[in-house]
Amino acid sequence: METTKYLIIGNGIAGLSAAKEIRKNDNEGSITMVSKEAYHTYYRIRLTEYLSKDFKEDQLLVNKESWYEEKDINIILNKVVEKIDVDNATIILDDGRRIKYHKLLIATGSRPFIPPVAGKYKRGVLALRTLKDLKYIKNYFNGCTDITVIGGGLLGLEAAWSLKKLGKNINVVEFAPYLLPKQLDEELANKLKEKLEEKGLNIYLSSSAEEILGRDKADGILLSSGEKLKTDGILFSVGVRPDIDLIRDTKINFNKGIVVDKHLRTNIDNIYAAGDVIELDGRTMGLWTAANEQGKIAGANMSGKRLEYKEPKPFTSLILDDIKLFSIGNVKEYDKVYEFKKANTHHKLFTTDDRITAGILFGDIKDMAKLKKAVEEKLDIKSYTTNL
Repeated sequence: METTKYLIIGNGIAGLSAAKEIRKNDNEGSITMVSKEAYHTYYRIRLTEYLSKDFKEDQLLVNKESWYEEKDINIILNKVVEKIDVDNATIILDDGRRIKYHKLLIATGSRPFIPPVAGKYKRGVLALRTLKDLKYIKNYFNGCTDITVIGGGLLGLEAAWSLKKLGKNINVVEFAPYLLPKQLDEELANKLKEKLEEKGLNIYLSSSAEEILGRDKADGILLSSGEKLKTDGILFSVGVRPDIDLIRDTKINFNKGIVVDKHLRTNIDNIYAAGDVIELDGRTMGLWTAANEQGKIAGANMSGKRLEYKEPKPFTSLILDDIKLFSIGNVKEYDKVYEFKKANTHHKLFTTDDRITAGILFGDIKDMAKLKKAVEEKLDIKSYTTNL
């Protein structure tokens, strides 16, 4: 039986950043990473961008293969972990191999959520989560004329924009009454919608898919409004769910995700979890930046430190050609809003007790680092605006 000091299941950004951190603190301890994917860690957040580009796989990789050799990190790709035997600190792979560990990190990530829509199993109904998905989707959409993206969140809009570049007719169907409701207020969301429609996207708000039409293959969508859209390709982008199947029959506690404490440790002493798979304080996150940071904290703690993960203020940037926006903090709860408008620029600062708690930059986003710092430090509005 193989033995390793540190075992990491999953090689997304959480798994990779944990491995980096472990190696920084422990030069000698053996590290093994197991992934069901066929590729080394890649930039998952860039997959939508490549819907409209030709690419070679290594363009998406975070590190080349030689990096793992230099760091003495053993990588097992294209293998599924069938079972975690918590009592014997062992995992069993789908080829029968057994690996014993001292410390384990579960970083199995998430899978796309496709709601229970009639006809969702027809050909042409797709979701993008992995490099393998990307290759299949690019190939399938090649033969499509009308494509509908269901979900007008960040990834949905980025995907719609990429597909538009291919010369396709693109619909975006969004359940909320306006785009990016967590990141924008209604006024700026409407500005965004106008700009996207000027660029040729068809946007349907307060709408959801009732049924995917067509025999075996999608050829249309019936919306909740009763309207029918002609479409031969459908991309669902309505969020992700933690991939917790592996631990369901173990003693590891889970709810929506694997339940961890602020040190990212599970209820089993030598088992940690990080990234999209976790639930912390009742919440799951599903963000690349959060997964990266959690991986670092988990890796540090596995290798002898005692760090706490502190959830950062959520922030968002969206750049689609000349459409640019940045949003940080909670834009829903405030007692006053300050606005700054120029030609193609509209900025809003949201305050509570004269302290900046959120902000949106629309058009010109060069001040995003300054605004991020102001929100994180809850800066006084006067001291911020005197420098504008």
